[in-house]
Amino acid sequence: MLDTLKRYCSLHATPGDEAEVFDALLRDWKAQGLDTRAFGSLAVCACPGERKKSDTLLLVAHADSPGFTVQTVHPDGEATVIPLGGIRRRNPADLVLKTADGPRPARLERPPAASARWLGELPLRVTFPEPCPGLRQGDRLCWAPVWEERDGLLATPFLDNRAGCALVADWHARFAGLLPGFNVVVAATAMEEVNGFGAAVLARQVGADAVIVLDATYENTAQGIALGRGPVVTLSDAACILSPTLRDRLLACGVPLQTEVYNFSGTDARAFPQSGGVMPVIPLLLPTRGNHSPRETCAVADLEAWPTAVAAVARTLFEPTL
Repeated sequence: MLDTLKRYCSLHATPGDEAEVFDALLRDWKAQGLDTRAFGSLAVCACPGERKKSDTLLLVAHADSPGFTVQTVHPDGEATVIPLGGIRRRNPADLVLKTADGPRPARLERPPAASARWLGELPLRVTFPEPCPGLRQGDRLCWAPVWEERDGLLATPFLDNRAGCALVADWHARFAGLLPGFNVVVAATAMEEVNGFGAAVLARQVGADAVIVLDATYENTAQGIALGRGPVVTLSDAACILSPTLRDRLLACGVPLQTEVYNFSGTDARAFPQSGGVMPVIPLLLPTRGNHSPRETCAVADLEAWPTAVAAVARTLFEPTL
């Protein structure tokens, strides 16, 4: 999965501009012989052409990562940008500007008068080491690519949520044998980081008996969530609330799982009940450190454990209850 993840982490996809990731997913799925569908620019999905007479699992990631959009182009060649999605970075950082000729280097500067929360308070200044003719309002920037593996950890931007994209990209080629008795539909959505429009469209277009949402979450000492201890099930956040009964069933599924409880943030999980779905929807997340920063970090062991955890959670969801 690391080779696939590295390839996806080299792609530029900010909210509302996910075409690079969507195109890569469609190519990967078609290479595996899957039937693919695209719902405008809002979602893509794939499944085998021959469907089994059994339950259908929808396995969904989101293609966007937080980034920036140009608000004002200044005569001196610099620009003012605003974040798209939550950004965590207090210091200057390297960016790339997406252009028709390929990525161009840029630099996010810290305004001299900014407070400790400057990213949330001010339009941000971006400088360019080389002239960028044709720079326009609405152009997109994201963190510059980084890839570092050391001591069982991986540091790179965009783990939220290129890790989920890498898993769905590989699912039928490498992991489908984990759920041989089920129909598995793999999918990715747009704009999870800003408004969830992509998931709302997907929820209306793809019927499923259960949904597992793949995303990233936070290392949290107070809740005991640590890198290397397995994927995380969200019990409660702004997108979902699981019952204690379902919690107990999931924790008895036979693989190590961590759990989290929040009353803020959320995932694409909210779109399915909002669209009228009555199927169970479970966020099964990758624990990370430095979420939404230029150096998001995860444990390679958690990436390797994710497919088995997906399969175990899916089997649990489809088990009959008394």
